[in-house]
Amino acid sequence: MERFPWVEVFRGLAILEVVLHHVTGRFLRELAPESPAWFLLAAVNRTLHFAVPAFLFMTALVLGAGLLREFRLGRYLKNRALRLLWPYLLWSGVYLAFRHWDHGVFQPERLVHQLLWGKAYFHLYFLAVALQLTLLLPLFLLLLRRRPHGLVFLLLGVGLTLLVYFLNRHYRFLPYPGSFVLWYTPAIVLGLYLAGRLEGLPRLLRFWPLALLAAGVGLWGYLPLALDVLKRLPVNTFHYQAFHWLYTTGMAFLLLALAYALARTPLRVPLAFLGRYSLQIYLVHPMVVRLLEKYPDFPEPLGLKPAFAVYLVLALFLPLFLAHLLARARVSPALFGR
Repeated sequence: MERFPWVEVFRGLAILEVVLHHVTGRFLRELAPESPAWFLLAAVNRTLHFAVPAFLFMTALVLGAGLLREFRLGRYLKNRALRLLWPYLLWSGVYLAFRHWDHGVFQPERLVHQLLWGKAYFHLYFLAVALQLTLLLPLFLLLLRRRPHGLVFLLLGVGLTLLVYFLNRHYRFLPYPGSFVLWYTPAIVLGLYLAGRLEGLPRLLRFWPLALLAAGVGLWGYLPLALDVLKRLPVNTFHYQAFHWLYTTGMAFLLLALAYALARTPLRVPLAFLGRYSLQIYLVHPMVVRLLEKYPDFPEPLGLKPAFAVYLVLALFLPLFLAHLLARARVSPALFGR
């Protein structure tokens, strides 16, 4: 997808959201619970809770378009193993060692469980879900080639989402719903729909006001429930999920529209640079945040706002600098698959 600069711009915007989301989550613990400052930061943190569906949306779009262009199963699986499976296994090992160093915790009897569900560290579930998506996408190849009406994709997205939700509600077959690919069906199906219509993307992006309306309605319903969850209050889980699906799917489309517009501006260069190293930043930045938290002599004494800024800058630019150095040294593929 190199001929589409908006792909890397999208990833650059999405990784900025990820880092900001995790840093705001870190500083929520520094504020008095339910104080005005806590509510403000909590609202920002929960509003920024759309990166995983957005990344999966773009993955479905890019891989779906690639499958339509050319599909050879052996080559497809080999490519995904090198670019996704290997870094997932490697960095799961890195973070298991890091957790042992940090907390003295290592449970070899849970290793298979942790790898299956992306639980070696809190953020690695995304790669586990992306691997599941890699295996799932070829099953949609026939649907993609037929390019059915958008209503078919809408019915598929809504129907499959409700099926998975109610099956899990009644049978509890998912220990971690967020680590299961079909939990993100709305965003993935939207990505697949657009994958077969890239030639008409500029026309389709004109529907961004509809996506804005969907995201606004979703946020209106989701945010109060999300704040209740942070306060450990009971909520209606179906309402929570329904509004969250609506919000995150709308945001994925809006992020694409924004990336498409920014790709024609000077901002394309820095955002695409971030996007090129988005996986590296995603994998490394939690370690930076945790190390800053573990040794609070700096920057916490500077005060809350300066410390927040320092966390944000270091969590973004230290992994970026490391990734760029490793790429220049040509060892990045061995560590990150790219």
